Amino acid sequence: MSTINLKNEQEIQVMKEGGKILKVVLKYLLNEAKISVSLNELDKLAETKIRSLGAEPSFMRVPNYHWTCCFSVNDVVVHGIPTDYRLKEGDIIGIDCGVYYQGFHTDSAWTILIKDSKIQRFKDSKLEEIEKFLKVGEEALLNGVKEVKIGNRIGHISHALQQTIESRGYSIVRSLTGHGVGRELHEKPEIPGFLRGPIDKTPPIVPGMVLAIEAIYNLGSPEIVYSSDDGWTIASKDGKISGLFEKTVAVSADGVFVLT
Repeated sequence: MSTINLKNEQEIQVMKEGGKILKVVLKYLLNEAKISVSLNELDKLAETKIRSLGAEPSFMRVPNYHWTCCFSVNDVVVHGIPTDYRLKEGDIIGIDCGVYYQGFHTDSAWTILIKDSKIQRFKDSKLEEIEKFLKVGEEALLNGVKEVKIGNRIGHISHALQQTIESRGYSIVRSLTGHGVGRELHEKPEIPGFLRGPIDKTPPIVPGMVLAIEAIYNLGSPEIVYSSDDGWTIASKDGKISGLFEKTVAVSADGVFVLT
């Protein structure tokens, strides 16, 4: 198994600052994701905001990726590239963004439902189902983060994600995982959304780990496909919606810190 790159206290402090920037940026983007706004417009806002706060877009450091964010609209699971597509009511959008600050990356994502806030609607069963679906993803991520403690193992995080998602009848995307994060955007260890084998065979959680924990799940089948010829966009095979929630969490001798 490849070495896990542990961070010292000084490096975790730098990552805390980067995480604060990313938190501001993601909150700003989620607020700007409205009806008729295009994905390209959102991406430009993201780059401008990150640079104005003294950081760089992490994703632009990925070979051949030329954008600041990945946008998962409706059936897109991950790595959706910005386009001229304009958001409309009833869409869901997952905004995945990374910040590179003083030599270290942080990574975060959140999914929301696009709806017209001016219209007070009577019960809409389709929108209610989507909101319930997204609430489970939030809960799964929270449950996964709660398992980040010294003495636990990566498998405890995976088990919490899997239990929360599957107990509600949704499916974990098994071929995509969370990951370590630091000087590289993707580092060891992998953090699957499901338990692979016995928990005690998974890596122990120790001080110095910084983990990007992800709940990646589908309303329908867990199967995914490359859905276009752009080489990036991955979507659900059955065309049903997908959810993505991610936070970066640091483990220090002083405790556990949610950085984003």
